[in-house]
Amino acid sequence: MAHQSRAQLLYINNLRTLLITLILMLHTAITYGASGSWYYYEHTEEVFSAVILTLFNSVVQAFVLGFFFMISGYFTPGSFTRKGARTYLKDRFIRLGIPLVIYFFVINPLIVYALYVRAMRYSVPFQDFFGSGPLWFVQALLIFCCGYILWKKFVPGQAHEVKQPPRSRELILFVLMLSLANFSVRIWWPIGESFSNLQFGFFPGYVSLFIVGIIAYNNNWFDTFSDSVGMRWLKLAVPAILLFPVVGIIGGALEDITPFIGGIHWQSLFYSTWEAFVGTGLIAGIFVSFRQRYNTQTRFTKNLSDNAYTVFIIHAPVIVALSYAMRGVHIFPLLKFALVSFLGVSLCFLLSHFVVRKLPYSERVL
Repeated sequence: MAHQSRAQLLYINNLRTLLITLILMLHTAITYGASGSWYYYEHTEEVFSAVILTLFNSVVQAFVLGFFFMISGYFTPGSFTRKGARTYLKDRFIRLGIPLVIYFFVINPLIVYALYVRAMRYSVPFQDFFGSGPLWFVQALLIFCCGYILWKKFVPGQAHEVKQPPRSRELILFVLMLSLANFSVRIWWPIGESFSNLQFGFFPGYVSLFIVGIIAYNNNWFDTFSDSVGMRWLKLAVPAILLFPVVGIIGGALEDITPFIGGIHWQSLFYSTWEAFVGTGLIAGIFVSFRQRYNTQTRFTKNLSDNAYTVFIIHAPVIVALSYAMRGVHIFPLLKFALVSFLGVSLCFLLSHFVVRKLPYSERVL
């Protein structure tokens, strides 16, 4: 089966840069008013900023992380076939496991000590110094990769049947199934509740899109997925974003968001469906847009994509330090979010390129 060469998949590298940037902005948005869990908060009583930032984060959450899992799934079968199970697993533990361990035992304790103990004078229990933070994604991806190895080992190989790329009716079915799965899981695991920093309320999308990526590789969907289908879904997803604040207000989110994050509530069913629909539409549309328009790289954009993974690993302490350093700057929260996002993203890429990736042996991991 012919797959696109590395040169023909430059749009995937450019996509990674965009998605990493949005993740950094998502965590910055939590600092300045959006709902969510993060190290440092600087919330005000300004309702408009909180609503806009929460809407921004809800949109980002709907598609960015699932998109990453889909891309990771796409590259999994080829890597496994080239390297074999033993080498593939060793490579995954080096590239994913080492950053996770360093973050858990070094970076997270440093953030907790510097921010909570030294700066804020809090008393922090010993166990709270350790955690995966945003590298829960790496933790989950490592679990998914181990699951793929087990599947290859214990599920007998079968003759490969080429499946046509999904059309609108298949995407509708996917959205309906994902909506039901989201709603069902969140009855027991509402959004915000986690185990080892893994929020299972979002995992139906993560798991299903990782599997979609594997299927896409085996059937060459990254080449053959229809431009027209992708753009049609993008045109539906973008206006559907506006349903979130409207239904949120009707459903009482300004007073209490609890019914939206889980349990047997119509609000949770709405949010589960909205998230699945908007996320699927944005993934489909943005994917074909980048494949059409951004399948080339300059030296600058190549440097950005080469540093994307490192930026993800180091972004938490950089954003936290920058946000705390600017706590005395009293400006409109949305403006401060934009300013800190720009400075934080820029600083992360600069530190990655000129410092972190220059460290000895870093090229083996990063």
